Amino acid sequence: MAQARPHARDNFGISINITHTGRLRRQLISEITGLERQVHELKLQGKAVDFSLMASYKELITSRKKMLKQLPSSWCW
Repeated sequence: MAQARPHARDNFGISINITHTGRLRRQLISEITGLERQVHELKLQGKAVDFSLMASYKELITSRKKMLKQLPSSWCW
């Protein structure tokens, strides 16, 4: 019976977070910026405000900002 191969992290004996989150971080910032622009454009149109649409935008922006804050620190490569 073959033995299970140890994970690479087990070989070092320490746990270091080297997750590269730069791409996800840039994606979230891009989405937040795009959503904020859309909200700004809706406000500039001067038409009747769709409160449910504005609430949806606010929730989308808030959730992305929360996720961005929860990302671990990473090296920018």
